[in-house]
Amino acid sequence: MTGLAQFVFDPNRCTGCEACVMACRLENRPAQSQPWRRVHTFNGLRLPGLPVLHFSLACHHCADPACLANCPAGAYSQDPATGAVSHHADRCMGCRYCTWACPHDAPRFDPVRGTVEKCTFCLGRQQQGLQPACVARCPVEALGLEPRDRARRVNLTLGSPSSRLGPALRVLPGVRPAPRLTAAPEAGALARGWRALLTVPEPKITARGEWALVAFTSTLTVLVALCAAVAAGTGGILPRPMPHPWLGLWPGALALSLSAWHLGRPDRGWRALRNLRHSWLSREVALVMAFLALAGLGLIGFPQDRALAWAAVAVGFAALFAVDRVYQVATQAGPGNFHSAHTLFNGLYLAGLLCSAWPLALAAGGLKAALYLNRKAHFRRKGRGVRPWLSALRLALGFALPALAFGGVWAVLGAILGDLADRWEYYGELAIPTPELGLGEELKAMAEF
Repeated sequence: MTGLAQFVFDPNRCTGCEACVMACRLENRPAQSQPWRRVHTFNGLRLPGLPVLHFSLACHHCADPACLANCPAGAYSQDPATGAVSHHADRCMGCRYCTWACPHDAPRFDPVRGTVEKCTFCLGRQQQGLQPACVARCPVEALGLEPRDRARRVNLTLGSPSSRLGPALRVLPGVRPAPRLTAAPEAGALARGWRALLTVPEPKITARGEWALVAFTSTLTVLVALCAAVAAGTGGILPRPMPHPWLGLWPGALALSLSAWHLGRPDRGWRALRNLRHSWLSREVALVMAFLALAGLGLIGFPQDRALAWAAVAVGFAALFAVDRVYQVATQAGPGNFHSAHTLFNGLYLAGLLCSAWPLALAAGGLKAALYLNRKAHFRRKGRGVRPWLSALRLALGFALPALAFGGVWAVLGAILGDLADRWEYYGELAIPTPELGLGEELKAMAEF
């Protein structure tokens, strides 16, 4: 097929044989370390009253691909003739941000190579007038190829929201039963047993897996607040005269090292500035580097220049805002998608305590406490664990101790430790939407009485 193309998939035909997965593997064996196409099964437990449907999904080569827009390294391109979205491993720095941004779970990180890989839409085959390998070798013709309809928005699978990215995929309607399994008297206990067997897929982001980012963002927050206290000049709890200015640069060097630790290919970290126009991650990197440069210049070169110090503070808080924007691709509880662990709020709260600026500290602290309690109440209503002991410790250290020791070192130390605990929880609560999660949520909803 020539011109813009899209996949068409019929879940009523698919048997889950994974011939498409094997065809993709054979076609792309040198570049593929893990499957680029996956078969997701709805109702794999064969619960009675619900159909068993298989969904063969890969990269959808969207008209407005999130991977291309968010990649800071410029490692993606789009073929204008076919619409195929290609990933260039030689440009990839392994930040994995595209795997967060893509709601279709297409890009996959290879820890051995330190780069991302994904479906190529068999661009070479299409340029030769051939179908993609997965389409050509599907034995039941569940996968097909057709001209692309750019104006269409589709529900990719059961339980998935309408995609705004313009995916090159049309899914034919599958069998959708009534949402209740049965009305028998013993059905309640049976359904509870079934729901206990429903497994939750491993999340893409975990606090343990992203400990370097937890440390980096927390360190950056403290540095920006310290810079604000230095710029304020008088008052606050900082020692006078200030310690040797070189001491202030060590945390900055540590923060940069921690951010590079997260990369699969740290040697390509310089590519992080390639997409300032679209990627918040590129903007975060640029603003953090500018903040550290201004802060270092102010501490060592011109320690008496108050304007330079305040310029560093402004750029620092802009960097914290960019950090929070990076994580908007993930969903979390909170009104307006605000979170009590957002680095901007943490920086304002800590700056207020360091400068003994009571109105700022009370406003930022009050907002953070309200967001934290609202989130815990939301989790309790949803039946999720709230970790009462950790929550109590976070409230005691982050809010009670600063209130009791306002203007002292213990207040600042308590705020830092409390925000660190909240930041750790934050990474554990981030959730990237994926087809597998969507199917799981739909199955749980259908199993409810």
